[in-house]
Amino acid sequence: MRRIGILLNPHAGRGLGPVYAEAIGSALRDRGYEVVVQETEDAAGLPKDIDRAIVVGGDGTLRSAAPLLGEAGIPFLHAPLGTENLFARMLNLPREPEDIAELAVRGDTQRIDAGLTPYGPFLIMVSVGFDAEVIHDLHARRRGPIRHASYIAPIVRTVLKRKWPKITIEVDGQRVVDQRRGLAIVANFSGYAFGMDPARDAEPDDGQLDVVFLPTSSVTRTLLWAWRSRRGVAVDHPAAVVTRGARVMLSGPEKMALQLDGDAAGLQDRVDISLRPHGYEVIVPSPSMASNTP
Repeated sequence: MRRIGILLNPHAGRGLGPVYAEAIGSALRDRGYEVVVQETEDAAGLPKDIDRAIVVGGDGTLRSAAPLLGEAGIPFLHAPLGTENLFARMLNLPREPEDIAELAVRGDTQRIDAGLTPYGPFLIMVSVGFDAEVIHDLHARRRGPIRHASYIAPIVRTVLKRKWPKITIEVDGQRVVDQRRGLAIVANFSGYAFGMDPARDAEPDDGQLDVVFLPTSSVTRTLLWAWRSRRGVAVDHPAAVVTRGARVMLSGPEKMALQLDGDAAGLQDRVDISLRPHGYEVIVPSPSMASNTP
C-alpha cells in the first residue's frame, strides 16, 4: 500500500479544511506514502489505484463521498472537521493529523451497511419530526459555517411553530405506527447530535435498521424525550415504539421535513429506506492502536 487519497471539503472547519488536509498529507508523506488530494466535488476524478482514502470534513461531507468510495471498493477513514462528527465519534476515530495518518496506514477495516433513500444516501440515520424541522430551518437561513450556537434560533422558531407531523411507519411490510404525531428516527448507527442517543442499540454492520418512534405533540413532551435520549433511555420508555428491520417506509398525510445525517433532504410525504449490507469498508483502529485513540 503506497498511495492514499484525501477527499477534501475546503469549507469545512470554518475554512481550515485545506490546512488540515495538508497536515495529514505531510504526515503520510513522512511515512513514505504518495498522497493524492481532490476536493469532494471532484471525487469522481480520484485515481482508481489508490489503496485507501481519507475524507476531510463533517458528517455531510462523508455522506456525499461514501457512495463513490463504496462503489469503487476503497476503504475510507473520516478526518472529522464538522460540528458534530458523529461517524468519527461512534467509531472512536482520532482528530490529530499525525494520528489520522497513522490510522490510515495501520488501521484495520470493518464492513458497515450503506443506508439508501430516494433522496440520497446516509451512514448514520434518517429522521422526520421536530429535529428535521430544526435542520431545515437552519439550512434555509445558513450563512457560512455551522456552530452549535447556530441551532439556537432554529430550535426556538420550530418550538413556536408547534409542528409535529402525523407519521405512519411500516417495517418489512408491517405497519407499526399509524398516523400518530411525533418524531421518527431510522438509525444505522447509535448516537445523535448534542450527545443524544435515541437509537441506543443500533449497530452499523447487522443488516438491520433500528426504528424508534417517540410520540409527542407538545413542547414539554418533546423536551422530555430529548432528556431521555441524552441519558440513552428513550428506547426503554413504554410509550416509545422500538423495532428493527431491513426496509422501512415513513409516510404522512402532509409533506414532512426529512433529514439525512444532519442534512436537509426536502419535504416528503413518503420515504422508503433500506440498506445495502456491508456496502462500505471503513478504516478503524486496530486493537493495538485502541489505547492511543481518544
